[in-house]
Amino acid sequence: MAEERDLTIEEIFAALDELIDKLESGKGSLEDAFKNYEEGMRLVKSCNEKIEKIEKQMLVLSTENVEEDGSSR
Repeated sequence: MAEERDLTIEEIFAALDELIDKLESGKGSLEDAFKNYEEGMRLVKSCNEKIEKIEKQMLVLSTENVEEDGSSR
């Protein structure tokens, strides 16, 4: 399971890969599978939030460049 620190997007992908492998193996109990699924969904949500934050930052930077130049790139 992922630690409670702030993971990078790459670390989130790696953790998701591990969880997918566990789920696909079919080993473990149904409770374990459900816990892995919950953890995976939490990681996906965290990843989406990080990507949205980056997209907003890129939009701000892009808008600033357009305002400075007076043209679009």
